[in-house]
Amino acid sequence: MHIVDILQQWSENNAFFIWLRESSSVFAYPMVFFIHTLGLIFTAGASVLVDARLLGAARQLPVAPFARYFAAIWIGIAFTVMSGVVMLGADIQTKLQNRLFPPKMLCVVAAIALTAALRTRIASTRPEADVSPLVRALAAASLICWLGAIALGKFAVYF
Repeated sequence: MHIVDILQQWSENNAFFIWLRESSSVFAYPMVFFIHTLGLIFTAGASVLVDARLLGAARQLPVAPFARYFAAIWIGIAFTVMSGVVMLGADIQTKLQNRLFPPKMLCVVAAIALTAALRTRIASTRPEADVSPLVRALAAASLICWLGAIALGKFAVYF
């Protein structure tokens, strides 16, 4: 038996996932989706601010203080990943069969890796330092990945 089949069978028979799928309560799937959206606001929202600054927006602001945004980003990532796993478990077969799911997840993993790389570089930036071409490239890739993950997640509903 394939691991996806095992997970699907488990989630189909799990009381929590049954409730999540079948309940009309706002505290079921709608709440999980709301938590996922809040996580994305903190994650992608703060990441877009950091990426925009690294790409040249608001040049009058020093880069180093933007490191403070990473606490919100990591909290957002935690909420997004946890709620995403729950939403996946609620309808694993449909999600995995959606052709936009793999590229969405690739964008998410890449965005998280780029965020970690940027965090390391921003934390070691001197206040008067210019943003290096490498950091600009990482910021551009991060921006593309976060926007790609969000767009693919929204478009996936239609496929």
